Amino acid sequence: MRSPARTIALILALVPVVAGCRDYEFLAPAPNLRGITIPLPPPSFADEVLIHIDLEGTVPMGFEGAGTQAFVFEKATQRGYFVLTDESSYTVYDVLVDLDDNCIETWVVTGEGEESTLIDYKAVLLEGDACSDDACSAPDQLGACVCLEKWQAGC
Repeated sequence: MRSPARTIALILALVPVVAGCRDYEFLAPAPNLRGITIPLPPPSFADEVLIHIDLEGTVPMGFEGAGTQAFVFEKATQRGYFVLTDESSYTVYDVLVDLDDNCIETWVVTGEGEESTLIDYKAVLLEGDACSDDACSAPDQLGACVCLEKWQAGC
């Protein structure tokens, strides 16, 4: 029979082995796309399938600093883009988007290699009062605009 002190010592010796096997990963905040602009809007967005947009985003807290890059990947067109951030904001120019089928994935990476959580958006065609939202482009000649919406469950 083992003494209680020896049993406790054996249990304490095994705790670091068991606890050391689990890698805890905390979610880093995701960047936020806050606006969309269309450099040369067509007379009607409804007539266009593929358009080029500029995306304005905000760097999440804790990711600001020199060397931080913002990444955008448009899954439908399979095109990727990246830019250096300006401390807490960034703009990715000339992103090709298919208005009928798109998924815009964005994230940031610090100069030290720390990566934020990915977040997905979609560009949608809206009209009327919806075009006054900050996440929308200026309306075209027919009153339609392109707006960003977060995908709730990913694309």
